[in-house]
Amino acid sequence: MKQSHIFAGATIVAGAIALGSVLVSAMEQSLPLTEDIDVVVIDEPVEGAVAPRYDYVKLRQKITYGRATLADARRAMSDPDGVSLSNTIHALYTMRQHRGVVHLLDGMWAIDEAKYPELSWDLISRPPARIALASTLNRIRIIRTDAYLAYIRAHKHDEREFNRAQVAVSLGFNGHLDDLPYLKAMADGDNRYVVQSAVTGLSLFGGKRARNVLIELAEKYQGTSRGRLMTDMLRQAYRWPPPKPVPATTEEGRDNA
Repeated sequence: MKQSHIFAGATIVAGAIALGSVLVSAMEQSLPLTEDIDVVVIDEPVEGAVAPRYDYVKLRQKITYGRATLADARRAMSDPDGVSLSNTIHALYTMRQHRGVVHLLDGMWAIDEAKYPELSWDLISRPPARIALASTLNRIRIIRTDAYLAYIRAHKHDEREFNRAQVAVSLGFNGHLDDLPYLKAMADGDNRYVVQSAVTGLSLFGGKRARNVLIELAEKYQGTSRGRLMTDMLRQAYRWPPPKPVPATTEEGRDNA
């Protein structure tokens, strides 16, 4: 994996909280958002290729901000970059009310290449994109999600850091207390990228237990970049520490004002 991809992906931390738990990259956040984002074909498809190449950043913007069509979603799933594709699959949660998009996600899980021949099947059929897919379907479905969770958890100790990072974010979205020790261990680990993703997961997790884990780790790493990241996530996700109460003004105080 290219180093630039690793650290570009790591900057999703703040975006995951600020945009309603949708993963977006820092690059996308810096782009101006216009009323209508055109999808640009970057170049002609190479000979023998099924899918043309689009501006996948703009496609993900449209999906993230609720301005995408089913055609946009299908185009986005032809992304040849595994990191970018994984983040866009997470973003498809914003289109969960669109029946066609849910059918698309189901088809991706079933590896229905005949129905959707233009997709990046070589990436969709394996992690990290398939972990993101399992996470998105798990969030959309209310029941019968065991297969998705089992797939996510099967990669908890994957040798590839981006796969472990996807697991951390996915388990944060899921918010099951059984996964809290894992997220704590990853946030307390040595791999910078996985640490940042695990902090994201703890921020998305919700509840006092996850908050207290972040508080404990923030104190442990106080004065470091990791500690500052945790403190920032505590403030954004849990509004911690709580604001200090404003002292009540007495009649005497008003008279002296």
